[in-house]
Amino acid sequence: MSDLRELGTKIRQLLHECAGWDADQISQDRIEAIGYYFQRERGDEAAGRSNVISNDVSSMVEANLAQMLESFSSWHLADFDARGPADDDQAELESFTVSKFLWADNNGYNELGTAIKDALLLRNGWLKIWVEEEEGTQTLELENATPEAISELRNMPGMRVKLLEYESGSHYAKLRVTKTALRFRCESIDPANMLYLPQWNRSETQETPFIAERHIETRSKLIERGFPKSKVNRLKRFDWDTKLDSLARDVKQIPQVPVAVDSSQELVEWFECYVLMDSGDGTSERRRISVAGVNQDSILEDVPHSLVPYSTGTPFIAPHRLTGISLFDKLKQQQDKNTSLERALLDNVNSVIKSRTAYLDGKVNTEDLADGRPNGNIRVRASVGNVQNAITTFTQPDISGGILANLEYQKQNRTELGGASLELATGNMQMSGGRIGSEGVDRAFSVMEQLASHMTKNIASTLIRGAYLIGHATLRQFFDQPVNLRVEGRWLSPVPATWEPRTSVTVKIGMSPGERARKVANLRGVVDSQIALAREGMDEVLVNIDGFYKALTDLGRAAELPNPEQYFLDPASEASQKALKDKQAAAAQESAASRALMSQAVGLEQMRAALDKYKADQETSFKVWSETLRAEIEEAKIAGKATADLIAQTRFNGGKSNGSTKPTESDNASANGGAD
Repeated sequence: MSDLRELGTKIRQLLHECAGWDADQISQDRIEAIGYYFQRERGDEAAGRSNVISNDVSSMVEANLAQMLESFSSWHLADFDARGPADDDQAELESFTVSKFLWADNNGYNELGTAIKDALLLRNGWLKIWVEEEEGTQTLELENATPEAISELRNMPGMRVKLLEYESGSHYAKLRVTKTALRFRCESIDPANMLYLPQWNRSETQETPFIAERHIETRSKLIERGFPKSKVNRLKRFDWDTKLDSLARDVKQIPQVPVAVDSSQELVEWFECYVLMDSGDGTSERRRISVAGVNQDSILEDVPHSLVPYSTGTPFIAPHRLTGISLFDKLKQQQDKNTSLERALLDNVNSVIKSRTAYLDGKVNTEDLADGRPNGNIRVRASVGNVQNAITTFTQPDISGGILANLEYQKQNRTELGGASLELATGNMQMSGGRIGSEGVDRAFSVMEQLASHMTKNIASTLIRGAYLIGHATLRQFFDQPVNLRVEGRWLSPVPATWEPRTSVTVKIGMSPGERARKVANLRGVVDSQIALAREGMDEVLVNIDGFYKALTDLGRAAELPNPEQYFLDPASEASQKALKDKQAAAAQESAASRALMSQAVGLEQMRAALDKYKADQETSFKVWSETLRAEIEEAKIAGKATADLIAQTRFNGGKSNGSTKPTESDNASANGGAD
């Protein structure tokens, strides 16, 4: 008993040293952050002046949350990395199983969104992954229930059967059956209820020496958890909540707890602690120790537990510390400056509309001066000859233009500190394509989204990665029976207890609207290029059917189409392979027929060319012969004409020639011939 009391004292000492304990700096920062989010009064408000509060923190938290959750809209957020080629299918099955248990079965979008919002505002968001037993009791009345049947029912796993009534003659039995079932849970935890060692130097919790969760629950809930009823009934009733960072979330922040109907519904405070302790041989052992609230000695539970069920994440990592950095940390000073500027703007507007006045006491109705109406009348006594002698105004210069310019400048500073999610949501940015072009808008959006993308990746690598590793280990530890899952239209029944441990997981971060639009456009360009290359004869050279199918399905996923595979036939499927073979056979037949036709066409072309050559040769020969004949005829004509002329001349001269020339031998011959 003394050992338990001593252990309880040490646990409470550790709780007092934890980050987040009452009134420490982290608790005060949380209170201030929530106050800035709700735009609560800061304490520097002055009567007669504007008391507005700028909304920089709340607006940036909500704008970034909306953009970041777009990246986690699917519940299949991560994949376990396969250990080798033979492990691909098993890793995919385990990834699907853990995703379904974490998100699909636990309203995961809401729980994850709550944890991310906590992280953006309060530095850390927390998810708890665990398994709890649920009992359901039912009274059954059975006819013809033999003792053997009742005994078999009692031996069923997860069943407790109590025989209330039994008639041996008719075998009538009345039974109370209590069925125990395991329920996998994933829930966001309020950071105000998480306590951890402030000097812990990692963002993961599995190796931390001490971490605890604060609970405020009814006595009946503690008994359902399995805590001893005698101890639970001795616990002090919880009447006042002194944890101010927890109360800060409430509008009225009332610490008093409502009165319970009976003792079973009274609230009690207790702490669920995960402690590394000496196992007896000098090595550390993880234990789960549940202790009662402040100033109580009772230890409710002390059992071995191999796993810390908490995963935490932060938008901005503080190196070597579990506590992260929030948007509040970055924007607190910015909201203070904008609050001052907005107050100054409204004060200036009011002073310009209603100037300060000076008046003669007793000559002016002071109620008219103080009624606040910009256009109200001011009554002056009739004894005053000139009204201006009784009252005058002091003109206030209008400096609202300079204040507005300063506010615009402060918006740029806010964007540098907390991201551009607010600017991306404005109508001007959405319509700016006409001025700077679509490519310019794409570049502007890409740069402005970088900080939100950075925060998203930090959340993925801390909060979500840890949740998958804890979820996998939890399923292995508690689920030794088959679990039924429908995967891509097939029912599978994996047994998580048979899985091997995994330490490598890749979170599949989704895309912001701008990133998605860019990826869709790029994938469409890839598809268009594949089609163009196929038309140019590059099929099976630069592109193929498998690559085309992958590009189409990736395009569908980028466009957020659910299960884009349903719109296309997988080339690896049996039907596609058969159709491909049929097309190849038809193409081969068509190619053979085409080659035959081409061969015939070539033969005909050769015959046509030979015929054309023959015709050309014949025409050429005919032209040569014709020209030769014409030349011979012309020559004959010339020779005949010359002969005829000579004969005619000879006859005209009587066989004698004119002139003094001597007769030639031919002439003599002709003469002789003539004599003859």
